[in-house]
Amino acid sequence: MINLINIVKRYGTRVLFEDVNLRFDPGKRYGIVGANGAGKSTLLRVVTGEETADGGDVTMPTRINLGTLTQDHFAFEDVPIVQVVMKGKPVLSNAFEEKEVLLDDPDSDIHRIAELEEIIADHDGYAAEARIAEMLEGLGIPTEKHYQPMKVLSGGYKLRVLLAQCLFGDPDALLLDEPTNHLDIYSIKWLEDYLNTCRAVVLVVSHDREFLNAVCTHMVDVDYGTTKLYTGNYDQFLEQKALDEEMRQIETEKREKRIDELNAFVTRFKAKASKARQASSKAKQIERMEKTIEAPRYSSRVFPRIQFTPCRPPGKQVLEIKDLGKSFGDKEVLRNVTFDVYRNDKIAILGPNGVGKSTLLKILVGELEASVGHVEWGHETYPQYFSQDHGEALDKNTSLYEWLYSFAPGETIGAIRGTLGNLLFSGDDVHKQTSALSGGEAARLVISKLVLLKGNVLILDEPTNHLDMEAIESLVEAIESFDGTVLLVSHNRYVVDRLATKILEIRPEGIDLFDGTYAEFLEKVGADYLSYQVDLRAEKKAEKREKKKKSTGDANRKKRSDNRKVFNAEAKPLKEKNKAIEAEVEGLEEQLEAIKDLFSDPNYFAKTDPAEVRGKDQEKRNLESALEAKYAAWEEINTALEALKEKHGVEE
Repeated sequence: MINLINIVKRYGTRVLFEDVNLRFDPGKRYGIVGANGAGKSTLLRVVTGEETADGGDVTMPTRINLGTLTQDHFAFEDVPIVQVVMKGKPVLSNAFEEKEVLLDDPDSDIHRIAELEEIIADHDGYAAEARIAEMLEGLGIPTEKHYQPMKVLSGGYKLRVLLAQCLFGDPDALLLDEPTNHLDIYSIKWLEDYLNTCRAVVLVVSHDREFLNAVCTHMVDVDYGTTKLYTGNYDQFLEQKALDEEMRQIETEKREKRIDELNAFVTRFKAKASKARQASSKAKQIERMEKTIEAPRYSSRVFPRIQFTPCRPPGKQVLEIKDLGKSFGDKEVLRNVTFDVYRNDKIAILGPNGVGKSTLLKILVGELEASVGHVEWGHETYPQYFSQDHGEALDKNTSLYEWLYSFAPGETIGAIRGTLGNLLFSGDDVHKQTSALSGGEAARLVISKLVLLKGNVLILDEPTNHLDMEAIESLVEAIESFDGTVLLVSHNRYVVDRLATKILEIRPEGIDLFDGTYAEFLEKVGADYLSYQVDLRAEKKAEKREKKKKSTGDANRKKRSDNRKVFNAEAKPLKEKNKAIEAEVEGLEEQLEAIKDLFSDPNYFAKTDPAEVRGKDQEKRNLESALEAKYAAWEEINTALEALKEKHGVEE
């Protein structure tokens, strides 16, 4: 499908990669890996044509549909989210937009409207919104936001919408650069499932090891100034690459040993006339063998040296959080958060995006104030914080050395330079301006601050975003060996699995603290984290029903009966209103479906008066607006009913 033939890419005199010969086939999913700066993203841009190779050819079918992730998060600020995703199929999106313009014009060409309806029908246009809704929900965009403009979303959620746009286009080849960076564990799982059923060519650059293991059928290793294709996922690639390196080293050592033996023969016998011919022959053999020995190869993969050394041990209880809550205006983000943290705990904080994980960490370090409850740090605690938006917090008008020195003015020049050097900033790099740093470099600079300041509590919010595999591995090993306490928010399952000794799950209604590793957490709650939400709710309801059966005390029965009566009285008007709304929704949906059936008939526009068509289209829009309002009202009533159930302790 896509062929790269003898591709070369240079930046000035530096050869990024050369002799790149790859073939990418439909139905196969290729992970592209390598160190930061090795050329992974550049390779993708060469495939898409965004960058031109300095040599070689890229060939693919003429009419191939390439799906790429748009990087401009602000291109569609005033466009409804559903329509942004629809733009993934320009033919369909343009047909809808042109039809809408024509229907607003009383003198429009009715035949053109009929043609547009045929285009919409050919692309299954009237089922498109349902498919878009499914994608958006899978990527964590709430249903009530689907028809709101893009500007209501944060940057991370905008990226999810653009990812949905890319997927909705049903491309022949899908090229994704770090698609999991702004996704939570739930959405990553959804994306994995989607890609694993995708029939397109998939090329993905990612530093998420578990994602690559779950998705990839092949790996492209960008290293040593070229590329090599491996069959299998990321772990299988690591095994095969290590084996290749071992075999290459064994073969090189064998040849060098043989050359030494031949050299010894030549040196010993070249002066003897009887052995001169043999010595000359062996000298030529040495010359031939030396040409076959590979020159030393230098990998672009470099591991930072990271070691967190706490300044002092804290007391046994590091942190007490009690009845914590946080609201932004009318929006409640955290509620009923109560837990304790003890010395040497390594707690991974999980939950969907928007549930308050980062907010909790900001409250702990004093960047935000809690609305209710309290946070009390224990004796001799010295927390250090890695913020998810750490890049924005860097002073942009200073050098790396000056920035790090500002946090530890008592440290020696050698200590500052040594710390930066361990994080791969050596020589003149220390005088580079922080404004010129890449995402991975900015993350390593902030890690150097954590190393230098020797905190005994590390509070880490997505610390692996933008880091390459080598830096991630070094960071994980450093945290594993850290003799201190860690609170970690991460969507990287490999990191959570390696590090967590406890799991704190944040939910809209409160928190659960699980004492055990992530693997034990999964074993307890189910095979995958996504299904856990449903399973746990069912589990808790079953437990409550069982408790009800076992409770035989008259007082308990009386209390439940009283609670039920009060609940029924308070819930009755809400239930009646809900029932009425459901009936109205059913009627509106039937009317809307009838109009869609009309519009799906290509002959309808040819034989119907334009004024009637415009009237029907306006009726369709009115129905859609009415349905959206009814859905919102229905959701509001159900939220109120759930609150009543919790208040009175009843189950239905």
